[in-house]
Amino acid sequence: MSNEHLNLTIVQDNATVGDIDGNTQMVLDHLAREKGADLVIFPECFLTGYPLGDLVTRPGFIASVERGIDKIRKAVAKTGGAAVLIGAPLAGSNLPYNAAFLIEPSGAMRTVRKRELPNNDVFDERRTFSMSDERPSPLAFRGFNLGVQICEDMWHGDVSRGLADELADVLVVLNGSPYQHGKQDTRTKVARARVKATGLPLIYANLVGGQDELVFDGASFVMNAEGGHIGAAAFNPDVIHLRMTRHAEEGVKLSFENDFKMKDYPEDTIAADYNACVLGLQDYVKKTGTPHVVVGVSGGLDSALVLAMAVDALGPKRVIGIMMPSEYTGDESLGLADDLMDRLGVHKQVLPIGGMFDAVRGATLDSFAEMGVKLGRTSGPSTTQENYQARLRGLTLMGVTNALGGIVLSTGNKSEMSVGYATLYGDMNGGFNPLKSVYKSDAFRMAEWRNTTTELAQGPVIANPIPTGIITRPPSAELAEGQTDQASLGDYDILDAVLYALIEQKADAPMAARIITAKFGKDDVWKRSGGYSPEPYAEKIAKLVRGAQYKRDQSCPGVKLNLTDFGLGWRMPIAGRYTL
Repeated sequence: MSNEHLNLTIVQDNATVGDIDGNTQMVLDHLAREKGADLVIFPECFLTGYPLGDLVTRPGFIASVERGIDKIRKAVAKTGGAAVLIGAPLAGSNLPYNAAFLIEPSGAMRTVRKRELPNNDVFDERRTFSMSDERPSPLAFRGFNLGVQICEDMWHGDVSRGLADELADVLVVLNGSPYQHGKQDTRTKVARARVKATGLPLIYANLVGGQDELVFDGASFVMNAEGGHIGAAAFNPDVIHLRMTRHAEEGVKLSFENDFKMKDYPEDTIAADYNACVLGLQDYVKKTGTPHVVVGVSGGLDSALVLAMAVDALGPKRVIGIMMPSEYTGDESLGLADDLMDRLGVHKQVLPIGGMFDAVRGATLDSFAEMGVKLGRTSGPSTTQENYQARLRGLTLMGVTNALGGIVLSTGNKSEMSVGYATLYGDMNGGFNPLKSVYKSDAFRMAEWRNTTTELAQGPVIANPIPTGIITRPPSAELAEGQTDQASLGDYDILDAVLYALIEQKADAPMAARIITAKFGKDDVWKRSGGYSPEPYAEKIAKLVRGAQYKRDQSCPGVKLNLTDFGLGWRMPIAGRYTL
């Protein structure tokens, strides 16, 4: 028989960095709806959004956080109903703390400070937060001891063990944990280990939404001491209603109200990646106040995927597709691009660059040749002409946003960004790139998957948006006669295998060569790479990756999907003498 209980609400919602007034109002709105709750739980740094970077070190920002906390405190006291447990920064003597605030209707307020500060990959919390040196201690609340932890704390078993030793009844973890391949399985395994070690149930409340290159996938969950768990929605706001009950012999148990149904996390990595890309793009546009987006549509795979993501994220009325043919653009590309834009229902326009290309080429190439003779450089003009076309397209797209507002979406995939197969101030132009972390071989699978689905986390979507011809034709930049990506880089499956080894596994070129030899065999490597043995091919690709750092440092932000992606999680020098 139960003799004590609490009604709990876990709120998984989309906070905006720096919008303390808006986030505070979101908290108050949830409180108004949760009249039957004893405690409403919000994720890490929910009041401020997360991550905050150096913003959190500004005294004026901390003062605004304190005003937001005070507003919530007054609202809780006025209603006299549910208490609030919410993540927010707390002023410190030097740097602030990443903290959790327990605010009760009585006006009492207690805090827990984050002990373990992540300082790897995209996180640099030791730069912006102070680390708590307090002994883990639960918060007493209405007859229960709440073992509150903040995100990284859960990954260190001594924090949970310390709370259990101090007689916590439940582990409550406030999280700002971003999406990554396989991350949800890892989270639940770590949580299960904490539950098993302590014998306590666990509540995991996570943020949802996009913030710059990070996407928080939600998927909050609850786990009893037996180890099974029930989860909230992935990539969408959600609310979980719980009852926490103390049993005389079995200890504390968590049970769900009848209105809650388990939401399954996407099993297909490609499906999860696509949802993350759409959510990241949607929130980047929303949180920057951008009215619409502009996409250069080539008739190729990457721009087709980005256009589909843009429509899925924003709707067709806020998307402008622009085809910019040159003399090397084939009729097939024009037809496929037109078909794609018709299927998606976007605003479409054709703006040829042939006249501009002729004018620039005629005005410069002879002068360049003369300069080359004087400098002893007599290489042909092909690369110059190819880059002219890309830059004229970039110029055109940026001109559209200058005239009409909005931002350009860049369309380069991770494979191209890795080896520098992109043109600065050309196809790299843009304010955001939802495809930035998608390897090309995955982009093919993503397009095929998108054509088979009619529903994303956000709701129904247009069916079969990408013409089959775009998926099946050989990729080409169409900047020269007969040009194909594979002729320059090798087949994408073997290129991506080398890139994965170099980037995700931090292997050197010899190790990458051994990996592709084991996976494909030497004969297959020769065929797929365009006539290279494994070692020379891996060395060639490693050299390209090393040499393209200056380009990547000038690229726009994009959604992070992998263990290691270009951006905050890849901080490599440009100048210097090193190899990969």
